[in-house]
Amino acid sequence: MQELVGKLSALDPEASESLKVIGFFDTLVSAQASVAALARSAAVLAGVPAGARAGAAGRIVRAGPAGARMDEGSPAGWPSLDVRGGVTVWIEREGSSHANDAMLLERFAIAVSITLSRIDFDARDHRTAEIVVDATASIEERTAAATRLRLNLHGRMRAIALSADAPLPSAPVSGLISTLFGFAQVLLVDESFTGFGERAGVGLAVEHTRLPESWASALVALRLSDDANRIVHADELGPLLMLAEAADAGLEPHPDAVELSRFADDRSSLATLDAVIDKGSVRGAALALGLHHSTVQARLAALTEALGYDVRTTIGRTRYTLSRTLQRLHDARI
Repeated sequence: MQELVGKLSALDPEASESLKVIGFFDTLVSAQASVAALARSAAVLAGVPAGARAGAAGRIVRAGPAGARMDEGSPAGWPSLDVRGGVTVWIEREGSSHANDAMLLERFAIAVSITLSRIDFDARDHRTAEIVVDATASIEERTAAATRLRLNLHGRMRAIALSADAPLPSAPVSGLISTLFGFAQVLLVDESFTGFGERAGVGLAVEHTRLPESWASALVALRLSDDANRIVHADELGPLLMLAEAADAGLEPHPDAVELSRFADDRSSLATLDAVIDKGSVRGAALALGLHHSTVQARLAALTEALGYDVRTTIGRTRYTLSRTLQRLHDARI
């Protein structure tokens, strides 16, 4: 599928995007995602609210483009699709349809239909790991799910985030979740657990009622991991967690982060700036990079002019460090 998408991207961008939609919902179905997860994923893909109505009682699940649960709505007046079994899905697109809306609705409907053929729509024990870390679920729903999973209700726990294709460590409770940054595996473990695998974001240690907070911090940690720091602990990030929360809630990335994203394809630029920050001097950075100090000095002069501030000053160093964190959070895909 990935090879075919790559070939089609050069020939027909719309066709390649359609294949990505197919692959996206196929992954959710194979992971046995809940109807709520399918609705959230459809809304994120469409960029507008999406909903599904199914079951004998005609129960409705609806989500917004940021993935949050929304009040029940109606498919009336919106682009929608009906399939066998009394399933109706819709997206709340105003104005002209986008190129892949029809494909999105079709795969959304098929995914909901398959899911409902496997489980009862009202069964709350399906994908309980997802419910436990869902901030939009009530405390009662999360506690019931945690009880079904036999989690420790009297001690502290952590959520651990892994990429979707990472080898799964030995852990009793896990699941695949669709996030705004891609698919991620969630592990729910006791506070003392250490078998994180090769690369992971380790969430805050919390009581079971606060596991959504731990999961959110684990996703931040995973997005900040790299080849040099493969296991990132959220409790070591300090106020960077608050920064990440504020950044994710914003509609647009900060201009400083956008500016650094322009350098992402030129590894030498960010590597030079990172080395100067890490080593505290041009000579130290040159030694770390294996370059002559005059080369690093010339690069830094050009980068200082482009950024509009000097990373060697106290304010400049702080500004760059925060901007670099925002850039990594914004550009990261799990």
